[in-house]
Amino acid sequence: MAVAGKMLEFMEKSSWIRKMFEEGARLKQIHGEEKVCDFSLGNPNVPPPAALTEKLREIVGRDQEGAHGYMPNAGLAATRRAVADHLAADHGVPVQADHLVITCGAAGALNIVLKSLLDPGDEVLVPAPYFVEYGFYADNHGGVLKSAPAGPTSAST
Repeated sequence: MAVAGKMLEFMEKSSWIRKMFEEGARLKQIHGEEKVCDFSLGNPNVPPPAALTEKLREIVGRDQEGAHGYMPNAGLAATRRAVADHLAADHGVPVQADHLVITCGAAGALNIVLKSLLDPGDEVLVPAPYFVEYGFYADNHGGVLKSAPAGPTSAST
């Protein structure tokens, strides 16, 4: 398929997420926010804990050079060390900071993983239903998305 045709197909598929989000907003206006659970874009439906908000205020208020700039591609060294230490203690295996890449969200992480692992034509298996963007991520790195039902299956005898 030509690239332009593929991009049009991708746009049609991804627009369903936006349509679901807009429908959720419409239903909230009709029925009230507390009666509609919108899982279309992965936005949290609860506020962050007060301790997190306070910590963020503290960090933003610091007058520290570079505190509000871009981080290195793999993430801040101190963050990577803290996460590595936590994982090592939690799982009882050695984890080094240079084993980790910190990303801004799942999309970045998934693209890094797929770029690292996929060869052209490799299949990427996802449980259905799934976030439609997964197909785009797999395609970006030469993979082919395959889905499998996520619900209970009946064993045939």
